[in-house]
Amino acid sequence: MAVRKLIPLCEKIGRERIEQQIHRFYEKLQNDEEMKGFFAHIPDFAEHEQRIADFWWTAMGGRLDHDPGIDMVGKHMPLGIEDRHISRWLAYFRETLFEVMEPELAEQWFMMAEGIAMRLRQVVVQGEMPGMPRKPSEPQG
Repeated sequence: MAVRKLIPLCEKIGRERIEQQIHRFYEKLQNDEEMKGFFAHIPDFAEHEQRIADFWWTAMGGRLDHDPGIDMVGKHMPLGIEDRHISRWLAYFRETLFEVMEPELAEQWFMMAEGIAMRLRQVVVQGEMPGMPRKPSEPQG
């Protein structure tokens, strides 16, 4: 019987293309009038891109010798992000994926990005924490 080896997505894509994706994606965001303000507070953008590449590497099954230490919800919560910003983020991410890699890998990575977008919408935009009861509605009077 043949043994099938599962290959993590990070190995299929490769670290170099992950970094290329992140760099091109953030270039687009920084050139977008509506999106660039979210990044103005980042003092070292190369370091930021490296941390995001580390995040994706580990999310895709890769290992690092350090913890990327990314608190996605905590970092995005105070930025005033709205649903339209997440939709725009997702559109740029998808566009860039299909510029950088073959469609099969782009689709696999994009499915992960959609999951992150869904979590950000739920927690950052709608203020809901999974597993926690919803906030009661304001009494009408």
